[in-house]
Amino acid sequence: MIEDPSEEEKREQFDTENERGCSREEMGAALVDVYEGRMPSDRRVLQELHKEMVGWPNLEDESDVPSDPSQSPYARTTDTGVDPKIAAKRMKIDFDAAAEIEPGQDSEDSNVPPVVGFSVLYLVSAVPILIGITVVAILYINSFR
Repeated sequence: MIEDPSEEEKREQFDTENERGCSREEMGAALVDVYEGRMPSDRRVLQELHKEMVGWPNLEDESDVPSDPSQSPYARTTDTGVDPKIAAKRMKIDFDAAAEIEPGQDSEDSNVPPVVGFSVLYLVSAVPILIGITVVAILYINSFR
């Protein structure tokens, strides 16, 4: 990257990245300090860090969401990470009722015999194989002409 020599000299002289008055390294160090629970030493850097973080897109305040230390953020935001037992406890209903499972009941009375279900699966799976065999046969027959 080609830089203006006067800008580079100014940055070296004042140890700043741009018109903010603090460098990215200082802001990064302040962010690490805040994350680790220490108080950053430079108030100006902390103010600039706050201004920049407020401007970040898609940043939501998670303070209104009750945090459960046993759950990851992924499990809180997606339905694939939710344990049905925990969800049933939160909704104050029985786990089996939440999962619509009735103990001792098997669904034996299906209207379609299992042979029909599997035959449809096999038929759909066999269609691409039949198309491939047909194409190879046509190419083989046409190669004799």
